[in-house]
Formats: sequence, structure tokens, C-alpha cells
Amino acid sequence: LMENARVTSTVAQVKSYEAAVTTFRDTFNAIPGDMPLAQNRIAGCTAACNPVAATAGDSIVGAQAWAATWAAQMVAPLNNAAPAAVGAETQLFWTHLLKADLIAGITDIPLRTAGVLAWGESHPAARIGGGFVVGNGNGAIELGSTGAAGTGVTGLVLLIQQAVATNPVITAGTQPMTPARAAQIDRRIDDGRPNSGYVRGYGTQLSCYNTAADTRYAEAVTSKDCGLVMRIQG
Repeated sequence: LMENARVTSTVAQVKSYEAAVTTFRDTFNAIPGDMPLAQNRIAGCTAACNPVAATAGDSIVGAQAWAATWAAQMVAPLNNAAPAAVGAETQLFWTHLLKADLIAGITDIPLRTAGVLAWGESHPAARIGGGFVVGNGNGAIELGSTGAAGTGVTGLVLLIQQAVATNPVITAGTQPMTPARAAQIDRRIDDGRPNSGYVRGYGTQLSCYNTAADTRYAEAVTSKDCGLVMRIQG
């Protein structure tokens, strides 16, 4: 019952973030994290809210693709300083939503000194385990998947991973959830398959998913071997 409740809560989190992005875009005509000169538009923001001018307003949060370079985008905390890299947008995404009063569960650490990258501080914790990071999917294949090239998720994506400031790993037992819980979340939001739709599983074959084409989650596996990638805006 407790695990089912965590699944339900995690699905509700995902849908709330999707709704928050939609409201933000309707209000500011911009994507959170990517909005130029955010300090002039969002109450309580400072210059630390402003993404790098060269890439601000390009409708992409962070770099072109999250796959393979995710940790490189998880830059050091802003510590009340103007961002110096496009990867800062992946932090500012949450800060913009927070300061616009559209989400809770984090702090405004990027706007203060001595900030840290941590679940419940700079990034929201996921009820199922681990927490949420955000970025841009360009069709690259998710970690551990055997799908065809170019068939990964595209658009603004949420990734549930175990550690906040590292590349997501695919080692068995080190993920945020079991395959059964990943399958439950996938079924409630999408098609329930790890390699299709706009919710994808990542992990080790025969551990997170159990066929060569990874069309099914390995739900009999009881260790935490799965993470999820979810598109929230096309």
C-alpha cells in the first residue's frame, strides 16, 4: 500500500510540473529556466535568475540533448552569481517555477550564497525515490536502451534519477525504483512500455527490462534497477 501510494504521488508530481510549465508559458510567454532577463519579470529574482544571454529564449532548457552529457549540465550551485553556462538553465527551471509560485518542495538556494545541489533544495525529490532533473531530449536513446537510433524522447523532459549531481547510472540496485514501480508509473501516464511513447525506462537489460527490444519491464525483479525519462512538453 505504501509503495502504491508513492507511485500515485510521483505521478501527481509529474502532472503538477507539466501544469506548472504550461501556466508559466501562458503567463510569461517563455519556458522556465530559459526566460531572458528573468529578474525583470519574476518577483524576488536577482541577476542569478538570468540564463546566459547567448542561449536564453531559444526554447531549450540546457544543452541540445541530455543523453551522455547530463552531469556536465548539473553545474555548481549558482551562489547568487550570474550563470556562466547554458547548463545553469536546468537549475533555473526549478527556480523560475518556485519564484513564480507555481511549485513547492525546493528552496531558492540558487539565489543565495552557499547553495548546494540536493533533492529538496535545488531540485525536487521524487516520492518514489531519488529526484527530478530536467533538460532537452533530441531523440537520443535513453541509457541502457537497445532501441533504434533517433527513437528516444524529444522535447522538454523530466528524468527521475538517484543522485542529483552525477550522470544517471545503470548499475543494478542503484536506481530510484524497481521495474514494477517504473511500469506502474509508465502505465498511468503512457503506454507501459520502456522503449516507446513519451515515458521511457532506463537501466540494464534483463534487470530493468527483459527483452532484446526492451518492450516489457522486468517486473519480477525486486531490486531498484530502473529510472524514468518523461516528456512534459513537446
